[in-house]
Amino acid sequence: MNTLDVLKEHLSNLISPYGHHLGLTPEEAAYFYIGPAEEVAPGVYIFYSLGNSTTFICDGGLMQVDCHTYQHAPGIIKAVRERTDLPFETITITHGHVDHCGGIFHYAKDNERRSYPQPRVIGSSTLRKRMDRYKMMEGSRRYTNTRQFRPVPSQTEKVSEPLDIMFVYPDTEFRDRLEITVGKDVFQLVFSGGHTDDAIWVYCRSRKVLCCGDEFQWGAPNLGNPYKVQRYAKESAEALEEMAACGAEVLCPGHGPVIYGKDEIKTCLLTVAHYNYHIQNHVVNCMNKGMFLEETINSLKMPDELLNSKWLRPLHGHPIFTARAIYHRYGGYYAGKPAGLIPPVYADISREVLSLANGTEAVITRAKELQAAGKIELACQVAEWAVEGDPQCKQGWELYGLLFKERAENEVNLQARGCWNTAVCNAVDALESLNDE
Repeated sequence: MNTLDVLKEHLSNLISPYGHHLGLTPEEAAYFYIGPAEEVAPGVYIFYSLGNSTTFICDGGLMQVDCHTYQHAPGIIKAVRERTDLPFETITITHGHVDHCGGIFHYAKDNERRSYPQPRVIGSSTLRKRMDRYKMMEGSRRYTNTRQFRPVPSQTEKVSEPLDIMFVYPDTEFRDRLEITVGKDVFQLVFSGGHTDDAIWVYCRSRKVLCCGDEFQWGAPNLGNPYKVQRYAKESAEALEEMAACGAEVLCPGHGPVIYGKDEIKTCLLTVAHYNYHIQNHVVNCMNKGMFLEETINSLKMPDELLNSKWLRPLHGHPIFTARAIYHRYGGYYAGKPAGLIPPVYADISREVLSLANGTEAVITRAKELQAAGKIELACQVAEWAVEGDPQCKQGWELYGLLFKERAENEVNLQARGCWNTAVCNAVDALESLNDE
């Protein structure tokens, strides 16, 4: 099998990790767990999908927390209807990511088909702005999500969701706190603004059920997404501390399995808060000493109890991603290297590297030596110089694709793996183009 076929086979065998965890316990599957619906307390059900939702069966109506993606919502609604025919009275959105709000339309249509009034839709006062931004940046959003979650060669057709009905605006908005009643149950809605600038969490004291959205998601917090806008580690930590003090006996996270037990929930939330504070304090202390980004990142040391925590595996978030985001929040993007403030074109830098090495062949040889020595990060950088400086070099693209394939196969972090697999896609596109010439 030639290199191009090897790379194509790798891409064709990519499987979404969500729900594909045969033989693992829910805790081991963690962020990627998708299982059957659970009745977590009397009349309270969690429904697992790419993003979780929670349905509270109240007197006369349903309190729905989050609504899945546009594509997955109909299946979840069907599962709800196997348990109750009550109308969706209130829909509360913990934040505006499409895996939590994309299906609102379907819930409203379900009420309409049953001749029920339209549900009240509640979100933070910044949720509307997020939806506006998604509409404005729709092309970017789709390309970004493709690179992050399902990398494919450029020839693959991309499926579109209907924007006008995927983003349904809330009709009830709040900034700080809101108390609502559904049937006889009182729900506390609290703005957190950590995981996203529109994030909230929901607590039902009578059921002792806490819905935290993605402030906790069974993995290292996604507070420094390399592909997305600013997130807020300090605010997330503060929200986690407040949630830990609620006395909840059931925690329904935005992703991953339910956690039961007051003590377990409190320990979990405080551990994640400690993680956030540790990175936050490190970055702020470094910046106050005049340190730039590279030194700040390289000096970050995570305590073993955090690195080894079952709740903090770097499946989606990563300490370095979070540290970068905190640095950017407080200090801009200047990295302390004057030549990089207004940098030369990357391809020009790459050509200079090839010139200094007396040609592409020497650079490719060095990349292979680094790979053999187990220095995969350096090998990828050197191979990238080769293809950026000499994009017509088939041997360079073959090595580049194989290196990032190796890196993707050994990567547990979803975002990093998406990046490495996107590099493999780029290699496939380049090799096919060269073969056509």
